[in-house]
Amino acid sequence: MKAPLLAAVLLLAGASPAFAHRLHVEAKPAGDQIRVEAFYDDGTPAQQAKVWVALGDQTVAEGRTDETGVWTGARPAPGTYTVRAESVGHAAKGTLVVPEPDQAPAAEPTTADERARRTRTPWGRLAAGLAVIGGLWVAWLISRRAMSRASGAA
Repeated sequence: MKAPLLAAVLLLAGASPAFAHRLHVEAKPAGDQIRVEAFYDDGTPAQQAKVWVALGDQTVAEGRTDETGVWTGARPAPGTYTVRAESVGHAAKGTLVVPEPDQAPAAEPTTADERARRTRTPWGRLAAGLAVIGGLWVAWLISRRAMSRASGAA
């Protein structure tokens, strides 16, 4: 009985978090183009991710990211667009604001600071998930013991 318990504890302790490959997407105007970058929590670029830029229900541009996780396309008319990226079963959605040509772009946090904030590991959610798994395992053990006692008493 001790060997399966030890194996379960080692598997849970050594497992990487399931959210380690959450996809992110960032988009911004860059001159007469827009630049869309898709990347995972660990900073790995999402190569060949499918990218869509839409205004409401209408897709205005689409393409695939390159080996660095970047796709560039023609700058659309001023407005607020939805940007979606999909890669290997992961999806992300972001917003692209294209200002009027005479408007100065809003001040943005540096890319490194923003990426660090967005890719921070949510340790609280990881601990809660492991607690739920542990609780379910304990409940299974208790019910298994109760069933074996009930069958032994009969």
